[in-house]
Formats: sequence, C-alpha cells, structure tokens
Amino acid sequence: MVASQYPVRPALHHDEKEITGYVDPWVVSPGETAHVKISSTKPKLKYQLVRLLQGLDMPHAPAPAKEIIEHGPKGELAGRFQASHPGSYAVVDVWRREPLLSKSEGVEIDFYVQPWMLDAPHPQAILSNLDAAKNAGIAVLLDRDNQLLVWIGTSNGVEVNKIASSARERRWFHVRITLKAREFQLQLTHIASGNEIAPSSTTIHTSLSSTPRLDSGSPMYFAATRAASPTSASQLPVHFFNGRIEAPRFKALGRKTWDIARYDFSVGIDTDEIFDVSGSGLDGILVNAPTRAIRAHDWDHKLIGLGWKEATYGFGAIHFHDDDLDDAAWDTDFEFTVPPDLRSGAYAVEVQDTESDLKDAIVFFVRPKVVRPQAKIAFVFSTFTYLAYANEHMYDETKSTHISFPEGVQLVASDNYYKMVRRHDLGLAIYDLHSDGSGVVYSTTKRPILNVRPDYIHWGFQRPREFSADLLMVGFLEKHFGDGYDILTDHDLHLRGRAALSQYDVVISGSHPEYPSAESLDAYEGHAKNGGSLIYAGGNGFYWKSVTDPKRPHRMEVRRADVGARTHENPPGERHHALNGQLGGLWRSIGRPPNELWGIGSCASGKGPGRPFIPTDEALNNPSLEWLWKGLNEESRKLLGTKGLAGGASGDELDRLDIAIGSPANAILLARSERHDDHFMLFNEELIFPMIGTLGSTSPLVRSDMVYYETNGGGSVFSVGSINWNNSLAWDGYENDVAQVTENVIREFLARGKKNVSP
Repeated sequence: MVASQYPVRPALHHDEKEITGYVDPWVVSPGETAHVKISSTKPKLKYQLVRLLQGLDMPHAPAPAKEIIEHGPKGELAGRFQASHPGSYAVVDVWRREPLLSKSEGVEIDFYVQPWMLDAPHPQAILSNLDAAKNAGIAVLLDRDNQLLVWIGTSNGVEVNKIASSARERRWFHVRITLKAREFQLQLTHIASGNEIAPSSTTIHTSLSSTPRLDSGSPMYFAATRAASPTSASQLPVHFFNGRIEAPRFKALGRKTWDIARYDFSVGIDTDEIFDVSGSGLDGILVNAPTRAIRAHDWDHKLIGLGWKEATYGFGAIHFHDDDLDDAAWDTDFEFTVPPDLRSGAYAVEVQDTESDLKDAIVFFVRPKVVRPQAKIAFVFSTFTYLAYANEHMYDETKSTHISFPEGVQLVASDNYYKMVRRHDLGLAIYDLHSDGSGVVYSTTKRPILNVRPDYIHWGFQRPREFSADLLMVGFLEKHFGDGYDILTDHDLHLRGRAALSQYDVVISGSHPEYPSAESLDAYEGHAKNGGSLIYAGGNGFYWKSVTDPKRPHRMEVRRADVGARTHENPPGERHHALNGQLGGLWRSIGRPPNELWGIGSCASGKGPGRPFIPTDEALNNPSLEWLWKGLNEESRKLLGTKGLAGGASGDELDRLDIAIGSPANAILLARSERHDDHFMLFNEELIFPMIGTLGSTSPLVRSDMVYYETNGGGSVFSVGSINWNNSLAWDGYENDVAQVTENVIREFLARGKKNVSP
C-alpha cells in the first residue's frame, strides 16, 4: 500500500497566467498594519496603493477612476505561486508530551461517527496519531470501499486491519477498539434512525503479529492524519473526513481503569477549541472552522425548537469537511502601516507583472479614524453580503445550487470568472454545498475573494453586482459631494453599533445589503431614533441574519431555515448559530422585517432587464415633496430610470411596501415599477395557497416600490427597492434622472440635518 493509491485533491495548474491575493485584515484603520499576501505565476511584479472610485470599463458607464496614493506602499517584488490547504480537523498537540497510550495493560478507544460521503477518492481519517516513519501510533479511517481501516504501529511495522463497516451515509454508528498486548478487538454498532432497520453489529477479535506501539510522540488528530499511507508520512494533514464525529474517548485498562482523555464537543461550541473533560488537560484546537452546533447521535424530537445553549444533550458532534477553509494562511509578501491621514474608502493594492499588462486589484477597506466635520454622509459597503457570495460556485451545473434560467445561462467569461473556476483551493460561499452535500455556513475574509474586484461583472447576470455596483455610488458621491462623505462597512456597524454613525446626518446603504447582523441593524435603527436620515439605495436588503464574532471578525456565519430565497437550508435543530447561539433565518421570519425600518421588504427577483419606475400622481402633486422631483423633465416624471447598465432602474431583486408586514402607516408611495417579464417571480415566503400568478407578467406583487417617510426620531427614510438602482445611477457618467433624484434626496436630508443629537 503506497501513497500514490490515495489522491488527496486535484492539483492546481501553475501554467495559467495569474496574479491574485488578499490583504489581512480586510477592514483596517489608519495607523494599523496591513499584511499583503500575493500569488503569481509571473516572476517579477510591481505594486502600488490606490483608492478606488469606479472600476468598470463598459459602454455608458462612468470612466474608470482611482486615486494613486503617492505616500503609500510602492515598489517591486519577486512573484511566487501560493496555494491554500482546505480541510478542517482537530489537533491536540499536547499528545506529544509523554507516553499516554502505553502506560497501562491496554487501551480502549471509542467514538461515534456519521459519514456523509462514502465515495470519497481517498480514505477518510476519523482519528490518528500515527507516525508512519516511526511505525508508531494508531489511525482509524473509513476507506472508499466502505471498510473501516485501523492502522496500528508495531515493532515490526504498521499493521493494517480491514473491517467491513456497512456504513450508510448520514447514519450514525459507534466504534469501540480494545488493544491489550497483541490482542485486538473491534465492535461496530449501527444506530437506527427513526423506525428504520439498522445493519447488524460487527465484532472482530484477532491477534497482532507483534507488540503495538501506540505512542508516536505526535499530535492526535481528529478528521485528518499525517500518514499518507501506512508506510509513508505526509508533511501536511491529509485524508480529511467528511461527516460528523462525536465523543472520542481513550481509556486505560488494567486492574484500575481511568480516562486518558474524554472529549465532549458540546463544550465550547462558540470557540475553536475542543475540551478534554477527563481532567487530563489534553485540550485541542480546531483548524479551518468545521461546523458546530449540529445534531449529534442522541438528538431527538424533545429538542425541537431549542438551540444548543438551552439543550442539555444532543449537540456533542462536529461536522468536518475536506473543503472547509477559514484561513488561507499565505505567506506575507510585504506589510505596511496604513498612513494616518488616509481617507476612508475602498482601496486596492494594484499588482502587475513588470513584463505585461497582467494584473490584479487586491481590495480592502479603510475605516475613518478621526471625525471630519465636513463629512456628514456615510456610505456603508455591504461587506457581509460580499462574504456571503465570496467565490460562489453557482455557475457549476453539476451542483444542485447552480443558477438556472429558462433560456440557459449566457456566461460572461471574464478573467475574474476563470480565476473563480480555476482556484478551487480558495474556499466556498454561503450559497455553496460542501463536497459531501451539506450546506456551507461560514465564510472568511482570510483568502482572496475573487468576485470583490472593481471591474467585476457577474458571470450570469451580466452586470456589475455587489462590490463593483457599490463602487458606482462611491463615484457618484465623489463627483457631487467631494470630501463630504466617509466610507464604512457592515463590519464597522457590527463592531461599533450606532456610535459608528453618530457624526453623520445621512447614511446610505449599498445596493445589496442582504446579510445584516443584529448589531448592524441596531446601528441603523439607532441612527434613525437619534434623528438621522437613511437612504436604502438597493434591493433584497436586510433579508438574512448573519453573525460575526468580534474575536474572529474575519469569519461570518449564516444559518438558514426552510423559507426564503436559498440554495440550501439547515435542518431543524441546526438553525441556531454556533458563534453566539442566536436563531438564524430570514429577519422577516424571526420578527424583525426590513419593512419596519426601511418601509419596504424583499419580494421578488429576476435576471431580465430592469423596468422603469412610474411616479405616482399623489407624490408628484404633493407640495411637500417638490424637492424630490427638482430638475426632472416631463418624460422622467412619467417614467423614471428607463436606462441603465442592466436595463431599467427596477430590476435584479425587488422590494415592496406592505403595511401588513410592518411598513410604517405614514410611508408615502413615491413610485413603483410594473410589468416585469417572466424572468421575475415572487419569493417563496410571499406565496400562500393557491400558488398561482407568481411571475412578473401575472402578479402585480412583482414590483419595486419607492417610498419615503418621516421617523418619530425627527429624521427621514428614502428607499428604492431595487438592486439595479446604482446601475441606472451611473448611466452616462451620472447624468440622468436617477442620479438627479438621488442627489435631490441627499441634499434635502443634509439641509435638514440631524434633529436629535443625543448620544
């Protein structure tokens, strides 16, 4: 048995022309250190720091714009290729410290396991401290032939024991291994699910050819091993397990028995640690963020509705995946101190091959450090949404999560798209499935995020989306308001709450602020209650709940329930976040619909070209709203936003006013879209029996509603209900009616100021 029998993962091709990278941390303050990590297939590179203002080069878009930061980092460096190493596991390094398994007459090892992928191209390690070079230690694996493998180091080499497991996907079984001198015994017991009939238990009893050597002086791994095969070691952990492991226990046998180590994975669910509850202190750490707060072998229907914080049992398992990635852990090419006078904004380290035009713009964000009295506007980049879609694989038609359209997908095959396809080592998005079919719940900033680029065009929607669309608003603010605005991110609102918004009169959302946390919503609501004004310049906003741990701000978690526009869902019992125990799902479903603050809520989506807004007669003839329509000609007063980089101003994902869901009774309907085509359809949470009339041509509920209302805090809210808004805002260099309305609203809100300035 040699290592070549066990392929680990597809190799990356170094012959492609490619530059990519990331900056860590992703959101920084002036004066902090930024670490720049680059991968390149070219040997010599040059770099500079730029502030991004607009990155698209397409017909009718504003010209690409950036500001070179002359006192920022600039220079040349040697290029080298860097790869990431996905795969989650637990490691207990203190197993190195002394002999633990050979101090008694024998040892008993038992654990529960639930495999989720039986056809993996490699054996999957459940636990291992095997050092193949020393012929010492033990490893337990599940083979691709559905056999349980036990590799045992002995004085004559590593012995291989194979046991037919009859393992079934997504079904639990329990294993107990007993080793006394040369005697080897294994008991495998299947656990029935519900009323099904489980396979019969298996017991084998045999003798090893020589004395086992169970202490290897190596760490103990769960869900991975450092043994590439029984006869060869691996420099890195390999053979990652896809599935759930629970309650591994190591017991010393003899006249007196005691626990060498006993792991309870229900302890510290909100941490990256595993805890030995035997008292031996053999605690470990988790690598690459496997999924916690999931159902264990003893979860039952009595726990329905309870989260892991309330339950006293049922959550003692961890789900490991061979494609988990929490930290790409690339080497740093250079680091720099963010200049103390650097203005807030979206920045990029531009890296280019010195011999060609091959380049990349590695995006990161700089928050404001000091109060600038002239900055009364804050624009909030939707960094949580960017993480949700980071490196998404919805183009992959072999997956159930792929996007499909009636006429098929017309790919925009850009360099960014090809990088996303090629670099399978850069982790997954919240919209993806793991290789074992379970849904992804974590996303991380510690990796290149290839669809957060200033020139990104969505491969399927054929338009700027998320970050590149949000930059269109930055270009607009730069043109019309100069240095009168600051840039913030979802992360800033999450970490600082409404204090992050205290100096601003007007706060503007991104085009797709889909994934707020409770803390970021509190910041927006606090701003409104404090007399500030809000502009929701997008669609499908404030839809799913996300969670980010202040101690690990690079990681975001999303748990989905069985309603909402989604590519997968978490089953009952697994809808509470591991990072803080809070219930996940749609904000609408858990009691905080976006309508209550923003006046509208998400209702429909579609790929087709956008439609214009039709201003209402009531709003056009309302003397108190004359400021809104200032500068519009008669044509725009009939149809507003007929043109844009994605068709009309109402498109992509749409939001609607609905008093029954929570829209304020004093909200004024300013304009609405009509007659979207049948690429558009209602979201499933909008549907009640009978499920008919759900398409754009048949349902009057498929529309964007533009609304305005005044808050009880003294401020105002203006919402447009369309992701496409920025694409029309930018048309012909911001010289259009959507840009005029946007400018009118901002200037009116600035003129009013903040009514209530209490902290």
